[in-house]
Amino acid sequence: MKRDWRNKTQKYLHTRPIYEWEFPDLAKAMSEDGLTIRVVNKGNGYEWLVADYKLPTKSVREVWGLTPHQIRRFIWWALENDSEMIKWE
Repeated sequence: MKRDWRNKTQKYLHTRPIYEWEFPDLAKAMSEDGLTIRVVNKGNGYEWLVADYKLPTKSVREVWGLTPHQIRRFIWWALENDSEMIKWE
């Protein structure tokens, strides 16, 4: 089940670009769904959580309709801006 966090059409032949000014809306929508990022010292450096349940990054990408590059940019943005959805271990 894909989450509809953008207010524009989703019908594109290729992946629609995501701009940095859209990241706060995405972070807010993810937070409202209970999704958080926990920064850890193992693996790739972070884990996705919903109520202390770990989620694979691929599942998060599929639900939110993001490409691997877009999710990496979003995580970098969230860390850089110290978003409320970040939990430090």
